[in-house]
Amino acid sequence: MKPSLKKIAVVSPIFSDKVSGGSEKLIFQLVELLAMDFEITVLTTRSLDYITWKNSIPIQEKIFFYEGTNHSKPIRFEEKTSSLGGKYKILQFTVEKQRNIERFNRLSKKILESPSLQNKESINHWLIEQGPYVPELIQFIESRKSEYDVFFFVSYLYYPLVFGIPLVAEKSIIIPTFHDEPPAYLPVYKEILTDQSSYSFNTPEELNVFRNILGYKPSTYSITGMNLNLGQCSSDPGSENNYADYHHKNTSSDNKNETLSCQLDFSDKTENSMRRSLRSASAGFGTRCKSSLEKNSNREETPFLLYVGRVDQGKGFLEMAEWFLEWKKNSKLPHKLKIAGKIASKIPNKISEDQNIEFLGFVEEQIKFELLQNCVCLINSSPLESFSIVLMEAWLKEKPALVNGKSDVLKGHCLRSNGGLFYFDRKSFFATLDFILDHPKESFEMGMSGKKYVEQNFNPKTVREKLLRLIDKTIQKKYASS
Repeated sequence: MKPSLKKIAVVSPIFSDKVSGGSEKLIFQLVELLAMDFEITVLTTRSLDYITWKNSIPIQEKIFFYEGTNHSKPIRFEEKTSSLGGKYKILQFTVEKQRNIERFNRLSKKILESPSLQNKESINHWLIEQGPYVPELIQFIESRKSEYDVFFFVSYLYYPLVFGIPLVAEKSIIIPTFHDEPPAYLPVYKEILTDQSSYSFNTPEELNVFRNILGYKPSTYSITGMNLNLGQCSSDPGSENNYADYHHKNTSSDNKNETLSCQLDFSDKTENSMRRSLRSASAGFGTRCKSSLEKNSNREETPFLLYVGRVDQGKGFLEMAEWFLEWKKNSKLPHKLKIAGKIASKIPNKISEDQNIEFLGFVEEQIKFELLQNCVCLINSSPLESFSIVLMEAWLKEKPALVNGKSDVLKGHCLRSNGGLFYFDRKSFFATLDFILDHPKESFEMGMSGKKYVEQNFNPKTVREKLLRLIDKTIQKKYASS
């Protein structure tokens, strides 16, 4: 079903395929996916850094234009061809105020802890400091809003969404990437995130957080997720013919694993029933016995667990690393922990200097995929997620996952997919890690179930159809109310 829509504007703080953030990847893939169906213009900034909002993309001669009569602030223009077909335009606005993250964090602490300071004037100041401060982008939306049928906005926290939505609320689709975090409770978001707009959520859990905090369920929404490059992420063809004798053990079972549905089910299943489903998945091994859990079993490389992402206390990393080292002291298994990601918090010496943990720093995409291919298990320790791209990438590599159960999103993915286990504390971390490493065939089945879940729910065709339906409903709603 192709809607009659012709023109879409996509508003995003950052737009680039060179940035590793989850919301940046999500919005980039959305534009690539829809470029063949619509005339898309991306309204973004010249920044690639969400910490400082520094204007790192230069304005070059002949690839910029001026809006209105203000010739002091050129807008960078670029036209790109989607890898999936079609073209789209990118307008990059200059950020007028760089962010001092330490000063902003002090301001945030002050406002979030003092309800008396959460008045309009103080919140507007906070939003400008939050950034990216691009008033020219907001003026562009106001002057050109009649030219576009639908506006997409991503990331609820930031200035462009908060000041842009009121101008085009009835024809906007918001991808909030919502978390249960202190800023979400600020009154400004109840004022902005209203039922006038349509919404695209990444998971059922994100919708639940939205409903719990804002007090309503949108009348027009989709649980869409993200289009993933399945070919790039999937295991190489030969990997299915190399089932590894996990930890040099040869286990067997006569149980046969029943066929599991990995299609997203949004009915009101209880968590207990999902737990039973998870136990059912790990009770048998199915008929396949080839895996890539240890693709190169003859290799002498020490087997390793993998963490991918920002190394930050907010990601639950330090707690997880401490528990891993404690587990390591009491385990005879040789596994190490590899960390791929930018270090954003101070790491205690007892962690950074331990030979059982290897810090790789930021790695390029190809290196990341090689690490995922060769790891035994992915660990995602974040208590706050709205989707988790790396979890999907690990499952496409047929790897089991161990996730922080305090994240309803991560726990929900594991329960729906039967692709991993989750922990809540030190004791359950030890128990779930032991289970994954001591039960190779069950771990293999988790990886395969996870792969099936991703392929069924986050392939380009499924995500595109959900987006087209949501766009169509948004247009119909706008015309019905006018």
